[in-house]
Amino acid sequence: MGSKTDEMPYSSASLPSVILPNHAARHEKRSLIEEACQRADLAALAKLATSTGGLLTDDLRRRAWPILLGYEHEKQGGKAPTASTAWKALPRHSDEDQVRLDVDRAFVYYPRDESEESLERKRTDLYDLIVSTLRQHRILSYFQSYHDVVQVLLLVLGKDSASRAVPRISLLRLRDYMLPTIAPARKHFELVSAVVRTADPELAHHLSEAENSSALSATHSLFAHDVQDYGDIARLYDFLLAHEPIMSIYLFATITISRRSELLELESDQSDMLTYMVAKLPQNLDIDGLSASTIQLFKDHPPEKLPGFFWWRLSSCSVLKTSRDLSRPQTLEEAEALGRKQIQQLRRDESLQKAKKQLQQHRRPLGFAAAILMGALSIYMRKSGYDLPVWSFIMSTIRLVSGRG
Repeated sequence: MGSKTDEMPYSSASLPSVILPNHAARHEKRSLIEEACQRADLAALAKLATSTGGLLTDDLRRRAWPILLGYEHEKQGGKAPTASTAWKALPRHSDEDQVRLDVDRAFVYYPRDESEESLERKRTDLYDLIVSTLRQHRILSYFQSYHDVVQVLLLVLGKDSASRAVPRISLLRLRDYMLPTIAPARKHFELVSAVVRTADPELAHHLSEAENSSALSATHSLFAHDVQDYGDIARLYDFLLAHEPIMSIYLFATITISRRSELLELESDQSDMLTYMVAKLPQNLDIDGLSASTIQLFKDHPPEKLPGFFWWRLSSCSVLKTSRDLSRPQTLEEAEALGRKQIQQLRRDESLQKAKKQLQQHRRPLGFAAAILMGALSIYMRKSGYDLPVWSFIMSTIRLVSGRG
């Protein structure tokens, strides 16, 4: 690919501009975004990204998103370093075949009106961004729809800047979905259910038969798999990147609650239909309104105060806990270390669950054998005159081993 394509981000000139009440308001907001970027003011950017129109245009996003993702400091002398190709010499990642299949189906909804040659160049860039991230950060596993996330970053930022954005969004925001099992993701779904149950008990009861995994498609792709309009998904990413990772969970809960009338019309015993409808997001989303409502929902029901201790049962290594403070972004090395610790925890949990299952399977025969042994031992001790001191010792040992001593 020519250097010009590598240096310049993909153009979105054909996309409609966000309409604010008047030209003066739009010009004023643009100035505020530029000033916030100049100061790297995260609080100001968060307010601007949440308010009407978000960050307005892709040229402003190219300045703001690196700040929100925590890699703007990597720029040297006013120029961002170009993407390295050293990853190509690294060993293949086991998921690369699936990456190829998904990338070949990419760019279905946007960009529009582009030649097949142009789309093929984008697919090449998309594949390189994904595979380079997986090869350089081998704790990560690929999931289907991950390419939708990377696609958004590529189109907005261009390949060079996206080559730094993709590892950061993967390790600091999506890591729970990119581990060897889906177990950490299930905790996210439980949080979605807990938020809805706290804010709208009637709706939550109605949806109780639906699978809580209905949030999977939206939350693990940061809605990129479901939103088909480029302007909408770029605007939505303004909001999500400006806030801590758990905001995607609150956003999904907000969308679900906003559809309560539609969802309550469905029969509560039709679990498959409920699951399908909850997961299938409407295309005409009021992103400005949803962003404001999500912030309010988060303030009214913060994760630490959700009933059922769902937040406290979440791993201390989860990105929902470790990436809360955007003003103090972690390094990729720190995020990888947390990922390795998460994987160790998962393996321990799997071993414990396996041992528990085996114990349950053999509980009855083991209990019967233990009863026979104890009975025989008791008879022997009585005949030998050692029943009281020996029995006392045995029971003390049992209590100590079982943790009840």
